[in-house]
Amino acid sequence: MKKILLLGATGFIGSNIARELDRQGRPWSGVARTGREGSNSIYTFEDEEEILSALDSSSIVVNALGGLKPRNFEDDLNGAMNEFWAAMQRVLRLLRQRPPAAFLQISSAGTVYGEAPGRPSVECDPVSPQSWYGRMKVVEEALFQQFAHEKDITYTCARVTNPFGNEDHPTHGLVDVLIDHVSRKEPFFAHYHPAACRDYIYAPEMARALVTMIDRSLPGIYNIGYGVPVNLQELVDITKNLLPGAEIVVGTPSEGDVVTSSVSVQRFHDSFGLAIGGPSAKEYLYDKLSKVVV
Repeated sequence: MKKILLLGATGFIGSNIARELDRQGRPWSGVARTGREGSNSIYTFEDEEEILSALDSSSIVVNALGGLKPRNFEDDLNGAMNEFWAAMQRVLRLLRQRPPAAFLQISSAGTVYGEAPGRPSVECDPVSPQSWYGRMKVVEEALFQQFAHEKDITYTCARVTNPFGNEDHPTHGLVDVLIDHVSRKEPFFAHYHPAACRDYIYAPEMARALVTMIDRSLPGIYNIGYGVPVNLQELVDITKNLLPGAEIVVGTPSEGDVVTSSVSVQRFHDSFGLAIGGPSAKEYLYDKLSKVVV
């Protein structure tokens, strides 16, 4: 059974992967902003000797680091770029000392493709990110792929759409933030084009898909999502219908916002034989808000 080193183990995506590994009784160790002792230890980047030791015993590294969000690049581009670059170089420096057999990069399908070309984006489409966050994800993909090529490491890239349903992280993603705010009777502010569409994936299903990718270690790029785009206005309309008193303010989108983000997940299904299930974003939203006391 593979020993796994999970970078970003307590973040939105990383914590879901960790939970799925725990559910399966799988051994792993992690790296995050805050350390933790235990059967599955989590180190910080200050614990370099421990990380190098973990790399010695790990056959695959999963990069789920994601401390920066798109808004960070909008608010402070220079600061976000410097933080992003420093974190990536630190990871590469450690990996070069103890190269693993395989590397799984978690990337952002919702940003790297840019506008969908009149059909769902496929993995061989040229990337065309419109935001600085998306551009940096493309840079990240390229540098880790180059590293893997240099060290003859199996490189797999999972381009994940928009996960929802991680109740430990209610401030991440439109669906979870919307539920969190209206449940607490707080105003919800959003900025999107009236026709904006996004692909969403239920977080536990995303984790199940990613752990499957860890086990198989097939090289290449794979889109991970539900495969059906959702109109953002529909999510807001569901909320207003269930909770007419909810304070929701929709503003104009940022210049770099994509209108239609849609991806094909056929390659993942064909390669790994796994169909993405779980509730849709609309089903999950309806279920959660139906339980809110007005």
